[in-house]
Amino acid sequence: MRFQALVKRDVLVSWRKKSNIYQPLVFQLLIVTMFPLGLGAGAQTLAKIAPAVVWILALLSTLITLENIFKDDFEDGSLGVYVLSGMNLPLAVLSKALAHWLTTGIPVILFAPVTGMLLHLPEQANGILMLSLLIATPIFSLLGTIGSALIMNIKNGGMLLSVLVMPLLAPVLIFGAGAVLETTLGNSAYGHLMLLSGCAVLCLTLAPLAAAAAIKINLE
Repeated sequence: MRFQALVKRDVLVSWRKKSNIYQPLVFQLLIVTMFPLGLGAGAQTLAKIAPAVVWILALLSTLITLENIFKDDFEDGSLGVYVLSGMNLPLAVLSKALAHWLTTGIPVILFAPVTGMLLHLPEQANGILMLSLLIATPIFSLLGTIGSALIMNIKNGGMLLSVLVMPLLAPVLIFGAGAVLETTLGNSAYGHLMLLSGCAVLCLTLAPLAAAAAIKINLE
């Protein structure tokens, strides 16, 4: 019940700060409209780069929201209360990751076909695009908890968070974009999706523990 209460609280806080929800989508829309203007390319060329571009935009738009996963709770002392009360800290981290995914990951997934359409991504790839993001966006949130926990006591630590998290997200980007690309070529995306699923299971197992350890270090 405590887990559900934490998730509900964080989701409600995010809804009050609506910028946390629409900012990633506006970012994607602005960037994706620049590609045809910058490249001066036709639909055929855009379709070739669409799998990589859609995935990069999904990753970057999520990345700009990761800094605040723990920062507000650190500043108002909530994290200290969690530790002192004997709360299961990895479970609290998991609740923060779930709340972040519900308010950021799901909108990114739902918006992905729009981004793909603007880049002339073949319609038959939309299903795999959304499925791959459904597997990967929780990874973004889980790994984001580690980065956010490490920099939560640093003012304007967004750039440092990016440096810490991006190398961990690179394999996810490769497997996700690869799955969509294979689909556009008429091949099976099964292998890439299985690798993505393996990454998700690994992150679900280890990320809450690593983030909890980082929180304890910063609170000492």
